[in-house]
Amino acid sequence: MQRNQVALLVTVIIIVIAGYFLVRNAKSPAASPESTTSTSTSPESASTEIGTTTTTITGGGTLGIVGTGGYTVKEISIQNTAPKAPDYNAPLAFSASLGLTADQKSALEARAASLRAQLAKNPFNFTAWLALGTVFKTAGDYAQAATIWTYLTLTWPTDAIALGNLGDLYMNFIKDYPKASASYLGAIKNDSRQINAYRSLFQLYSSLYTPNNSAAEDILKKGIQNNPEALDLYVLLARYYRDTGRIAEAKAEYDMAIVIAKGQTNAGAADILADITAEQAALK
Repeated sequence: MQRNQVALLVTVIIIVIAGYFLVRNAKSPAASPESTTSTSTSPESASTEIGTTTTTITGGGTLGIVGTGGYTVKEISIQNTAPKAPDYNAPLAFSASLGLTADQKSALEARAASLRAQLAKNPFNFTAWLALGTVFKTAGDYAQAATIWTYLTLTWPTDAIALGNLGDLYMNFIKDYPKASASYLGAIKNDSRQINAYRSLFQLYSSLYTPNNSAAEDILKKGIQNNPEALDLYVLLARYYRDTGRIAEAKAEYDMAIVIAKGQTNAGAADILADITAEQAALK
């Protein structure tokens, strides 16, 4: 009797527990293995409406995406801004006005062929491009020389040599003085030690092209400021003051030039010092 009561009590407990789990599962159904759905809403951007996107993964592993809202797709073009290289195989156009001999032309052709071979192997050979521009300039093809050196200034914008070459080309051959000025000033901007650029600009501003009344004086002062040991710039400025009647200022610049000349030990330094001293003594 007692054993029957115990068995009955165990049976009742089992039924109660089973009933609890049935009720719990009915209230909180598990996700079906056949379909899993997630929904997310993306924020709108300044130019694109994304809307709502629903992603569904089926039991077979197939991914389905359904979107609502407006979508804008913009095509952005990417432009190649690198400068186009000149044709290094362009033939030399010899200027008849230069009167080059057959041997001189042949030598230039041979030099050009050598440089073209170097550029065929390495189109970014700066030295070869620079020299090829010189070959065209020597042949009298100033337009092609300008094209090559301009390309170098665009491809190597921090270089000063090609800009200096352009300055000389525009000033002394093409006779485009504003471009000569801009080229020399660009060379100085890239390398303030370009003494020849200051000297050439002084000549340009003194006799050929005058941006303003003090341009010649100012460029020498700037050169001296950036190159305080540049003897010839002091002498040029002293002569400029002498020729414009500013004798006291001329004497002061000669004094500075003499100090620098006394410190030089190179060949001909003594003769240079003697000439500067004589010029100062002749001031009236």
